[in-house]
Amino acid sequence: MIQTYNILSLLLDYPTAELWDCREEVLPAFTAEGVLSEKALGSVRSFLDYVAMFTDVRSWQAAYSDLFDSSTKTNLYLFDMVYGTSRDRGQAMVDLKEEYLRAGLMPAEDELPDYLPMYLQYVANMVNEAEAHAAIDDIHDVLSKMDERFTKEQHPYEPLICILKEI
Repeated sequence: MIQTYNILSLLLDYPTAELWDCREEVLPAFTAEGVLSEKALGSVRSFLDYVAMFTDVRSWQAAYSDLFDSSTKTNLYLFDMVYGTSRDRGQAMVDLKEEYLRAGLMPAEDELPDYLPMYLQYVANMVNEAEAHAAIDDIHDVLSKMDERFTKEQHPYEPLICILKEI
């Protein structure tokens, strides 16, 4: 299960050349771990079909930037869905960063702590599945809001958000 969170984190993050080179290993890795339902595996296939439209990693990166850098409705920041631009968001960021540090995870300095791929790395580093489930349950309402927005916008990353809601 922990591997599943790592893979989802990589898929939701800015595409790298390494991920591009390993994209055909994604579905077998999910299948091998055996955590995802057939429906969720179908969502993975749907997302991988989207990725297959690109001719190289640069075109995928450009599409990713277009999708996430130009829209405030569909982004991958958890607290944006909860706090918007409220001042409370700042304290929540500090608290989450401290939680990462207590867990031994050094958050990337170039990204906000509430960035979903970073949160998934935090979950993937948990000691057991029960803790991982609890951490995902903590953000279930946020994932539901995110999924609603992504669905409305027919966003190609929606299948990955949907999977997170169902794990």
